[in-house]
Amino acid sequence: MYAILKHGGHQYRVAAGDRLLVDRLTAEVGSRVTLEPVLLVADGDTAEVGAGAVAGARVIATVVAHRRGRKLRVFTYKPKKRHRRTLGYRSQLTELVVEEVASASGTSTGRRAAKPAAQPAAAAAPAAAPAAEAPRRARKPRAAAAEAPPAAASADAAGAAEAQPTEAAAEPAPETEAPAPAAKRSARSRRKPDGA
Repeated sequence: MYAILKHGGHQYRVAAGDRLLVDRLTAEVGSRVTLEPVLLVADGDTAEVGAGAVAGARVIATVVAHRRGRKLRVFTYKPKKRHRRTLGYRSQLTELVVEEVASASGTSTGRRAAKPAAQPAAAAAPAAAPAAEAPRRARKPRAAAAEAPPAAASADAAGAAEAQPTEAAAEPAPETEAPAPAAKRSARSRRKPDGA
């Protein structure tokens, strides 16, 4: 379940557990804030869209920190008037962690959302664990991947080597010669000879 909310002239797509930076709020660090208006709430294939805002929908977030954005340099000048001015600007931001996305129909998802009573706790835990703990795949180094062929390919190669006679394996592979590079043309003088 995710929601699209409007805050400070920007629109944000948020789900439970997301972190986002918004314009500075007056709330204390650690307090919970409600972000409204919510423009859209989507859960799977269904979506609630309101005229301007979804009535009763809200996003609850916790304030993690107050910080400042990166510095922007603003340089203005007027030509031929000896006017030069450099300004610096850093926006005041608040970092939030989304705790809950609640729709108008009463369904909500998030860290504090109520668990459904229809499923037993033992059956719900293994199904939710892979989605929550989806580990990132580690990339193999390219050199190691090239040196170590897959086990099935090496077994096929070993079987093929045993089936062929040793004389054929002892023959070297024919080498192909690279074409010789084209010779450079000599630089001709573009100057016309005298008397022409």
